Amino acid sequence: MSTTLTTELLLHRAGTKSYWRGLTYREAVLSLRVHSRHVAARVRGGDEDAYAVELSWSGTLLVGSCSCPHGSEGFFCKHCVAVGLVLLDRGETVPPPDAEDVELKDVLRSLPPEVLRDLLYEQAAGDLKLRARIISAL
Repeated sequence: MSTTLTTELLLHRAGTKSYWRGLTYREAVLSLRVHSRHVAARVRGGDEDAYAVELSWSGTLLVGSCSCPHGSEGFFCKHCVAVGLVLLDRGETVPPPDAEDVELKDVLRSLPPEVLRDLLYEQAAGDLKLRARIISAL
């Protein structure tokens, strides 16, 4: 299996009911941004609330998260389907999990060295593997 976004994959992940509901929610996608390794969107719900939606890959599994009640229970909801369908309509896709994270690289380049050291220390202090990688780099 590959990391290719298709209507069939959206149907498989969401199930028939959520998929068909998602078809009617494409116009409810208020904003959509393709980041280096995920897609973030806002989708209007039936009660006029806007829900935060993210699509990404975990290996070859398409993962969707949504702040709606159904999505908050861990389901791939109609809002996730709508975002996927809008991506396909635009000829776009969910970036692969191993895509270069240009966005992160740009932010890291702009940070002062002391901020980078503090961030790295904070992360490495709680991650023994990262700590070992840093120590062995000397």
